[in-house]
Amino acid sequence: MQKRKEKTALLVIDCQNYFLDPQSPAFLQNNPAIVPKINRLTKAFSEAGRPVFFTVHRAPTQSGNLMSVRYQRLPRGKDCLLWPGIAKPAKSILLSKEHYSAFQRTDLEPKLRRLGVKKIYLCGVMTHLCVDTTARHGFMLGFWPAIISDACCSKSPAYHRAALLALEHGFAEILTVKEAMEHAAKGL
Repeated sequence: MQKRKEKTALLVIDCQNYFLDPQSPAFLQNNPAIVPKINRLTKAFSEAGRPVFFTVHRAPTQSGNLMSVRYQRLPRGKDCLLWPGIAKPAKSILLSKEHYSAFQRTDLEPKLRRLGVKKIYLCGVMTHLCVDTTARHGFMLGFWPAIISDACCSKSPAYHRAALLALEHGFAEILTVKEAMEHAAKGL
């Protein structure tokens, strides 16, 4: 019996100036290696007819968001723009978010549901914060998350590895770029 193909989407988390610009105080040293991989993924998913979503993180506008208390500097203005080196397919969707989870107070969930998406592939920054929280939140909403490990990065390799270990244990499938591209081509 052939396995039923589920509708899938790619979520590119927070690949914005705030984290990728070397002049930014939040610049992630490990990120240059992930940009070409993310560009390969966005192209492969787009060419396979799979939806591609991008998120950018911005400073909270609503009171009660603890991120504004925890962090001295949060992305504002040009820091909230997608990094110019990231290839954004024409039909992709850009979401602005104020929380770690791309599902929290955005219309990501209804958009995915309207498209019939069951499985979400995640890449971007930071593995241990926004990627992790989005994957866990998606799992709790009934989506099947897959983290593309070599297309994510964190503040440190230790945070990255720890997040992947915890996610794999109970919340997500862990894949490489190569495996995710094969899945996109096959509709898995």
